[in-house]
Formats: sequence, structure tokens, C-alpha cells
Amino acid sequence: MRCTRSSWPASAVAEAAELARRCNARLVALSVEEGLPRYAATMGEVDEFKRERDTYFETVGREAARIAGEHGVTLVHDTRIGHAADAIVRFVEEVGADLVVLGYKGHSRITSFVIGTTAQKVNAYSRASVLIVKNTPPPRISDLAGHQDIGAEDHDPAPR
Repeated sequence: MRCTRSSWPASAVAEAAELARRCNARLVALSVEEGLPRYAATMGEVDEFKRERDTYFETVGREAARIAGEHGVTLVHDTRIGHAADAIVRFVEEVGADLVVLGYKGHSRITSFVIGTTAQKVNAYSRASVLIVKNTPPPRISDLAGHQDIGAEDHDPAPR
């Protein structure tokens, strides 16, 4: 699981916890803070930012542990500073994970095309398998009325 300051993927925690329970696996959550302010006027501002960050991620860790506990799983939470994809790939190697579960909040098509997403980068560079959990439910079949029919035999969900 990856967590950034803007939002955290509760649905990914629930999915990861359920998988960990079913597979009797260890569940380790990683939050990634993507850096300190670059143009702080005083060291006091940097210290305040660090305190806010630490408090935020402690809260995220407690909430993630609560969600995992609802699935009967113990969650260990860690926080790292750095670029999200790089920090995740390094952490996966460090802990020997065989599956990475990422929450996905989505970007515009242009942003995804130009710079890619964290999920794309982790998927490309991690040795572990990657499961991406979207926060929104998939569309219902009835919502697809009038759209091209998609059958299991002709639907390829892989991005091109």
C-alpha cells in the first residue's frame, strides 16, 4: 500500500488485508512522503512541516491497522521520504515482498502519458507482482448500454 499526503487508499488496505488473511501472509504498509518544503523561510517552518507530516502518517498508520484488524490481520506500518515509485520499489526489495498492493486515484490521460503514474512505474521496476486497487466501483453492465459490447474473449485490460 502506498500513501501520499493528498489521500490514502483505504480500499487498497482492505483488499491487501483480505489477501493477507486468506494467504496467511505478512502485511506491511508503506507511506511515502515526497519531500520537505523547498523554500522554507525558517528552520521552524521545516520543523513544523515535519511534525505535521509525522502526525498525519501516524494517523494513517493507525487507521490502516484498524482496517486490517477488521480482517483479522496485523499490519506493520512504515513511512519513507522520497519519490513514491522509487521508495516503493526499494522498500519491496528490502522487505522481500512478493506482492505490492497500490491504491489508485487516477490522473488525467495527458499526465499519465507524459510522466506516467506511480503504479505504472512500480509495475515496470518492481520484481514483485503489482495489484492496483481503484477506489471507485467498476461500472455496472447496465451502464454500458449503447457502448461497444465487451466480452471476456475480446477484452484486453492491459494498457497499450
